[in-house]
Amino acid sequence: MCAPVDPHVARRYLLRRQLGKGAYGIVWKAVDRITGEVVAIKKIFDAFRDKTDAQRTFREITLLQEFGEHPNIISLLDVIRAENDRDIYLVFECMDTDLNAVIRKGGLLQDVHVRSIFCQLLQATRFLHSGHIVHRDQKPSNVLLDANCTVKLCDFGLARSLSDLPEGPEGQALTEYVATRWYRAPEVLLSSHRYTLGVDMWSLGCILAEMLRGKPLFPGTSTLHQLELILEIIPPPSEEGQTACRSGVGASTQ
Repeated sequence: MCAPVDPHVARRYLLRRQLGKGAYGIVWKAVDRITGEVVAIKKIFDAFRDKTDAQRTFREITLLQEFGEHPNIISLLDVIRAENDRDIYLVFECMDTDLNAVIRKGGLLQDVHVRSIFCQLLQATRFLHSGHIVHRDQKPSNVLLDANCTVKLCDFGLARSLSDLPEGPEGQALTEYVATRWYRAPEVLLSSHRYTLGVDMWSLGCILAEMLRGKPLFPGTSTLHQLELILEIIPPPSEEGQTACRSGVGASTQ
């Protein structure tokens, strides 16, 4: 294996193969030696190294424990502490693939699949929004699928509760750098610190368009290019809208 697994984890789970690896950690497909259930194990390296990483890990665990029983949200089965007290293991139900991989293969999604997938995404999002939770990172790679076209929304590291923030006509004060650029709402691209649950709906629209087109709708190479692509399709805002957005003109162009 590419990374060591704690003995107490290996005693419970038989690792089958590596599913992914990144700077954050590593994911394996495994089998529960007791129940025989196939699971996915994500080992997060140094999960609490700083405030940001600790917040992301804590949010994902607490939100999934709260909402994971929804049929279209990934189930968190177990949380296991590593022996070094720095890493942490999250055990999830195992899915076959993700929407990004399906779209990239091309020709697999028929109209009935698109309708089914999008309906399930809407159901998951409606459930989250009913609890005043904004996901903030909906994109094809965070939409897991199985052979029956069942959808499971995953990766809640950027999700936030809006219920503890003050209400207002301009929305909620939140971090502007969220979601992969191609799926970010314009207000996020413009570095607005106040927005609403609507940012998830924008991401869903981008996902739907990508399923229908077979390629991303707004594949921007920078923040500025992203905005240019959006304005090529969507009419520019009114003068009042432009005035409201003026505070975000200085957005970065990463």
